[in-house]
Amino acid sequence: VGIISAASNNAMLNNSLRFVSYLGLAMPNFLLALMIMLFSTIYFGDTLTGLFSKEYRDAPWSFDKFLDLLTHAWLPIFILGWSATAFALQTIMALMTDEIGKLYVTAAAARGVSGRRLLWRYPARHALSPIINSLGFDLNRIFNELPVVALILTLTEAGALLVESLARSNDQQLAGAIIFLLTASIVSINFVTDVLLAILDPRIRKSMIG
Repeated sequence: VGIISAASNNAMLNNSLRFVSYLGLAMPNFLLALMIMLFSTIYFGDTLTGLFSKEYRDAPWSFDKFLDLLTHAWLPIFILGWSATAFALQTIMALMTDEIGKLYVTAAAARGVSGRRLLWRYPARHALSPIINSLGFDLNRIFNELPVVALILTLTEAGALLVESLARSNDQQLAGAIIFLLTASIVSINFVTDVLLAILDPRIRKSMIG
């Protein structure tokens, strides 16, 4: 969306996306969660808390329970990804605006490259590299914000389990497993981002091969 917006001359679209990105950077995730819960409670009579409906909380896993999880999981995913998406949107719009005006894009257009091919082959590749490179940092920030959002939405998440396993039950095996999974997730995301960067940027790919 940021790439298309930066490439177009639609002032209304650009200003709307810029407003949304500023709002996402300014509003904390926990405040967004409280506002959504308040709105849902007033107009729909549902607080949108928890990951399961009452009839599925203690039920064994089934396909229906999985579908019920999907109907509830969108809210924490949206809230946790709100600020990271806003930052990525603002960054990609600024980078695309800068890249489109550079000489190599003008030279490619003079050689007959135009339209989507020009957009995605040259400026979009360079603009996406910093976004992909920051995915590992974004995941780490999401893990840091998860306990507060989980407390508001009454979710059972890794942070709460980690604190409980160390402070209350002294379950070192569970604590070690949680720390291992969180670390493995961050390392895996960083590895995937390195691979994506090598695919997108020929300079990085040549340096890795060389």
